[in-house]
Amino acid sequence: MSAGVDRRWAELARELQFSQLDQLRKQAEGWRNGLIGLTALVTVLAVLKGRDDLSKLPSPWQTVAILLLGSAFLLLVAGSLVAVRASFGKPGEVLHLGGQSLRKWTLTEIRRVRQALYLSMTAFTLGMALVAAALGVSWTQTEDPAADLVKVATTTGDFCGQLVSYAPSNVTLLPTTGDTTKPLVLRTADVRKITPATAC
Repeated sequence: MSAGVDRRWAELARELQFSQLDQLRKQAEGWRNGLIGLTALVTVLAVLKGRDDLSKLPSPWQTVAILLLGSAFLLLVAGSLVAVRASFGKPGEVLHLGGQSLRKWTLTEIRRVRQALYLSMTAFTLGMALVAAALGVSWTQTEDPAADLVKVATTTGDFCGQLVSYAPSNVTLLPTTGDTTKPLVLRTADVRKITPATAC
């Protein structure tokens, strides 16, 4: 390499020490924006309705999915706050006017911003892993089939099955034994009592 090229690289290296903090703050700002967007996404996922509604999961898996989403939300919020601190510095911090004190503060701040960036990246990775785990739980665990099972006592006998509908005129059950595709329709006037059942 020629002496001119070496000199230019040395000049760039000297300039870099003065712009290093600004570059790190820009990186932290990018992470902050990404984490805030992902936190909003997790919030939307937590309030989804329909088949993906967490309340339709079986009891232990519902708790697991809620804990996973809650932990992911907290991690992403914490990562966002750490990234905000790295982007904009500590509020109300005193500016240093002396050259040596400014240099010392800048080197300390560079170290803090780097640590904050690593923390926000870790929070991002763990948060997304927890979101993926919560989605996996909600997609792989099916509804408890016994949740809608009932025993119906009528004037003509007792019946057991999955409750399909309850109307003023009739009660419709889907039997769990025999022909399970043909609904059993009972007159509401004949029904004495309907109780939840864990099995038929």
